[in-house]
Amino acid sequence: MASVDRKIEIAPIDGTPVKRMFWSIISDYGLLTGVCELVDNAIDLWNRGKRRRPLSIVVDLNVQQQTISVRDNAGGLPRDGLHLLVTPGGSANDPDAEVIGIFGVGSKRAGVALGENVEIKTRHSRGDSFEIDITKAWLEDDVWEMPAYQIPDFEPNTTQVVISHLRKPIGPAGVEAVRQHLAETYSGFLGPECTIDVNGEPLTPVGFDNWAYPPGFEPVRVALICDLGQSKPIQAKITAGLIRDREAAEGNYGVYFYLNGRLVAKELKTRDVGYFVSTEAGVPHPDASLCRVIVELNGPARLMPWNSSKSQVDFGHEAYLCIRPSLIQLASRFSKISRHLKNDREDGVFKYDAGIIQDVDPEEVTSAGRIILPPLPKLNKSQLEKLKARNKAVLQGKPWTLGMVEVFGAVDAIGRQKLETGNRIALILLDSTFEIALKEYIVHEDTLFPPKVYNEAKLSQIFARRYLVLNEIKAKVAIPEDVLRLCQHYYGIRNKLVHERATVDVTASDVANYRQVVGRLLKTLFGLQI
Repeated sequence: MASVDRKIEIAPIDGTPVKRMFWSIISDYGLLTGVCELVDNAIDLWNRGKRRRPLSIVVDLNVQQQTISVRDNAGGLPRDGLHLLVTPGGSANDPDAEVIGIFGVGSKRAGVALGENVEIKTRHSRGDSFEIDITKAWLEDDVWEMPAYQIPDFEPNTTQVVISHLRKPIGPAGVEAVRQHLAETYSGFLGPECTIDVNGEPLTPVGFDNWAYPPGFEPVRVALICDLGQSKPIQAKITAGLIRDREAAEGNYGVYFYLNGRLVAKELKTRDVGYFVSTEAGVPHPDASLCRVIVELNGPARLMPWNSSKSQVDFGHEAYLCIRPSLIQLASRFSKISRHLKNDREDGVFKYDAGIIQDVDPEEVTSAGRIILPPLPKLNKSQLEKLKARNKAVLQGKPWTLGMVEVFGAVDAIGRQKLETGNRIALILLDSTFEIALKEYIVHEDTLFPPKVYNEAKLSQIFARRYLVLNEIKAKVAIPEDVLRLCQHYYGIRNKLVHERATVDVTASDVANYRQVVGRLLKTLFGLQI
């Protein structure tokens, strides 16, 4: 039975967070995400200071001493800002600014996640220098007050975080992983005005815009404005195309996300971005592995679809849903192109290393986010086109072989027609090609068949009887006996069709067999691949 008959206020409860929250997030951070949080802080502080001076971030991973140090000259913190280093949720960043950190938890939990002792020194401008230490003893105590120290001055505008008693050891492989990860994650910042050194070596930015520009299949770029009803809209840019830096042993294709200039996710190939859906980008496969889509979102930090550690994209976020139709459309388009060019990558894709990205007119983007794109050029090559592409080098060096190759395209075309006498027509074409091949070989191989000897009279004489032609060629070229035997067999059938009263049946298997035999002869004589 309730003792009151209306809502009344009672003594307030204590909502102060307990320090166990730090322990609960240790598993959320690894070496890469932890170091990135400290770099994010430096970049945000540099941006808040209007980038008045070049930013230098120095990362030192000491494998011998097992310590991590991150030092920057982004500006440092004054005495009245020291609480931001410890207070959960404390952040000086404007959530409506194009910054990286707004949650106010990153540097605190990143340091704790990496090691038991975190020593932070800072000096704002040329003011006093201060230090705070986040230790295991402090974390195990329920008291939130933290000792702060004034220390002898060190470099102005500098903050240095040193983490020791690491929870997981670091080795040379970890150092290299950090170097690569930072070079990729901050490629949009690295340059003359922003440098990052890892163990004494400056980083070179590593981007992923290594586009190929095959004619008709150039990269496409679309600009979108996502108005989420807040103070500022998000500016979105999606670029998709075929790539030239594909590594067969790696999964370096798919979708990449840069939020406010920072790489948040790469090589995504999930249902959320159109993969594993047959009507979209389809199942990830080496055939489709030349497709890359780069998404760049810039706007208020609080509207970015990222998690607090900046390591994942929130696919349920309205900012992502705004760009999703365009992203999936482009991922599907270039995955399809990649599949169709899978057998022609060297000549059809990789050699086109320069060109122009095709910008989509904003008017070509519907209110639903769909892009009105021109239809793709013909992707399905005919069998004849494939034959020509396969024999491109031979056709260029021996143009007289073109007619022989095209006959195979004609034979295939006849096979697709509903002709009652189609097999007879195909067999006669193949046999004529056999004889033409012999003639062309004698005419053009003048070192084996000198024109003074093999003049018009000589050619007329030997071509009056096919066995005479074959005898001349067999004396100079090793033709497999089974090829000669089968050719003689089908030559006999051809003669019955053309010269004799009796009519013989020609089956589809006859055509297929003779096609293979003539193809073998062309390979022996000219190097053609039929």
